[in-house]
Amino acid sequence: MCVLFAGAGVSFAEAVDPSWSGQWRKQQEAMNKKWSHWPRERIRQLEAERKQLLQQIAVLPQHNPKVLSDRLGYHSPFEEPGLYDSASASYIDVTFVWPRRIDSIALAPAFNPQEPDGGIYAFPKRFKIEVFNKETGEIETVVNWMEEDFPDPGPYPVFFSGINRYVTQIRITVPQVERESGVAYFALGELYVFLQKNGKLADNMALWGSDSIAIDVSDSFSMPPLWDSQYLRDNIVALGVPLSGEKVDEEDLVATYENGAALPAPVEVVLDLGQVQPVGRIDLWPAEAPYLLALPSIGFPREISIELSADPDFETSTVIPVENVGRRMQREDRLAVLCRGYAARYIRIKMSDLPEYKGQRILGMGEISVGQFGKVFSVGCTVSAKGIPPEFHDQLPRLVDGYTRSRKILQEGEWIKGLAKRRPLDRRLAVVERELEVARASWRRIQQRLAIWVGVVLCMVLLGGMLLQRLQRRRILKKLKMRITRDLHDEVGSNLGSITLAAKRMEATGATKENLFDLSLMAREASASLRDVVWVIDQTTIRLPALLQKLAERAERILSGVSLNIQLSPASA
Repeated sequence: MCVLFAGAGVSFAEAVDPSWSGQWRKQQEAMNKKWSHWPRERIRQLEAERKQLLQQIAVLPQHNPKVLSDRLGYHSPFEEPGLYDSASASYIDVTFVWPRRIDSIALAPAFNPQEPDGGIYAFPKRFKIEVFNKETGEIETVVNWMEEDFPDPGPYPVFFSGINRYVTQIRITVPQVERESGVAYFALGELYVFLQKNGKLADNMALWGSDSIAIDVSDSFSMPPLWDSQYLRDNIVALGVPLSGEKVDEEDLVATYENGAALPAPVEVVLDLGQVQPVGRIDLWPAEAPYLLALPSIGFPREISIELSADPDFETSTVIPVENVGRRMQREDRLAVLCRGYAARYIRIKMSDLPEYKGQRILGMGEISVGQFGKVFSVGCTVSAKGIPPEFHDQLPRLVDGYTRSRKILQEGEWIKGLAKRRPLDRRLAVVERELEVARASWRRIQQRLAIWVGVVLCMVLLGGMLLQRLQRRRILKKLKMRITRDLHDEVGSNLGSITLAAKRMEATGATKENLFDLSLMAREASASLRDVVWVIDQTTIRLPALLQKLAERAERILSGVSLNIQLSPASA
């Protein structure tokens, strides 16, 4: 067997999902960026990366998975622990009646309806995909995850691109790998095999009829309407609908009929493609429910028939039966009708059994898409109708504008590939937003700590300033006390000297009353000065009222016998 990897024939930048573990590690290394340890710079880097990721995601399909209540997909058999052979494996074989050039293979996961959020269910842990290359005549391995577990894809499809081989058979091999419960099994929601046409991604061949392609499984656990091998290619998947992520200002056709008005049977819509085209598929999209109501397929007819013809009068036509419309449209999805490549220019769609809302019949249709191999022929074509009220005829171009629910309709391969591309971006965005929240919280804590430290420093500066001010005041007060004490000391010394001289003079000349009065006055002044010296030394602080009071007392002591009237202003009290 010749073993080749898809990664060897396609550049790393073009690959969507890794075809082998080494490619996966390279992708992880490319995505892992080192952010600064400094929170402010880290926030700047994270915000820039978040903006870039949002810009990249905006141009990809919307991701809005919805868990289904039935037709969940394919489920492999399972054995109790210890009862299965780890060397055994399950096979999914895809065989083409005629060789086809394969562009890509995609696997959609199954969802678990028993979980509240509909988590992914039992995606294969290990598997490989082999193709029989018609050009080389050899079996080639294009995807190999047999030695390591495939990374959990979550609610996204897995898309292996760059196969680019002329293939007659595809085999998907899934070995028995024990799960957390001890049981070995796996499940898949949908299988996609995309054709390559003119070097571009084209139609999903898994939907082609049994006369073009056959899909067989080696074994299966069947429990309709939940699990069955035929659900592997029924075009019912919980990934949502193939619409772009960016919203536009485009509306759907919604026509209402007057209460009790007789309805034509049936309503007819005719599309003129402009020239004969090989019609492989017609998709009928329901209109978007108004006012954000959770009413899927509102106004969508319950009975539909489709005719294809090369002449406008439909004298010769091919009728495409459409069965179980009501049951198939319980999901908010499009109605896909396969047409086997019939050559036609005119498409006539007859619709009847219109639903009612508040007693009024409603016809709601978002888009009628006609194409083959991924190419759409109907966009912008001429539309005419019978049985639709005339006031709604101006809305007919909405049926072929390529938009529904205010979003662009995507080709299926573009949709699946876009969802697979979106997976690492969504996950990276979740990591970036989580790290951004942590970095912002860390920066807030640093700012709070800085604020606290700044506050502490300011308080210390203020306290230090107050302490210095107090010390300065104490130094000034001390100097003042020393000056006052020195002045009083000088005054006391002067008075004592005067008393001594006066006493000597009295001894020499004899004391007189006037001399005795002077001597008494000088003695009182000396005594008052000594009291003032003691008072100044004892005081830690000298306040103005106390000083004035002290001066008044000094005057009374010195001027003994003199009537004094001392008044202090209230401001100095």
